[in-house]
Amino acid sequence: MAVINAAEYGQQELIQLLKQVEDQEIEVKGLCGQRYLACGWQNQKLLTLYGVAGNNLAAFADGPQIIVYGNAQEGVANTMSSGHIQVHGRVGDIAGYAMRGGELFIKDEAGFRLGIHMKAYREQKPVIVVGGSVGSFAGEYMAGGTIIVLGLKGDRPLMGPYCGTGIYGGEIYLRGEYPSRNIASNIEKTLLSDRDLDNIIDYLKRYSIYFNYSLEKILEKAFTKLTVKNVRPFSGQYAGFPS
Repeated sequence: MAVINAAEYGQQELIQLLKQVEDQEIEVKGLCGQRYLACGWQNQKLLTLYGVAGNNLAAFADGPQIIVYGNAQEGVANTMSSGHIQVHGRVGDIAGYAMRGGELFIKDEAGFRLGIHMKAYREQKPVIVVGGSVGSFAGEYMAGGTIIVLGLKGDRPLMGPYCGTGIYGGEIYLRGEYPSRNIASNIEKTLLSDRDLDNIIDYLKRYSIYFNYSLEKILEKAFTKLTVKNVRPFSGQYAGFPS
């Protein structure tokens, strides 16, 4: 296993070094906002990061396994095709932007526009699990995949305004109480029973394992599934053509 001290390298030097390392397991310590880590990686390497990962962690990645012991800034998993990311902290805005596959598990909060433009294709079904709350416009223009928001801290609203705006595919699962006024008008809300959790129970179990949180406590509150009412939410906004 290769061990790297990020403080000893500049931004571009660190990126190049990570590309050159042949070890299948890499540890990077002392991170302080370095950007583009694992950007464009097409491998199954295990990358363990300590500190704060900068913008666009694993952007366009296809396959790597990444664990962050700390926080991550904007654009985590931007357009990721496959792979697995755990963040043992919080993430900034637009995490999961246009994700096409893979998994993103976040222990604490996520910023604005989580999962915007997420999409799914055949077996490629991206998943985001957030242990805390999420900011405004979560799931905006979502076309596929799954977002799960647990709100385990309970110290702020589960999600910000305009959740699901423009959504035309995929599913958002909310645990416990949530501000209905923050959900877009084109959303169908379905309260789930315990037997309706088959689609997400595996992700809940894994969250509890990754972040050492009781599954029983997670399941103490009911889940609500958000789906789209109309797959063409903007059809009425187009001007008609003259006959």
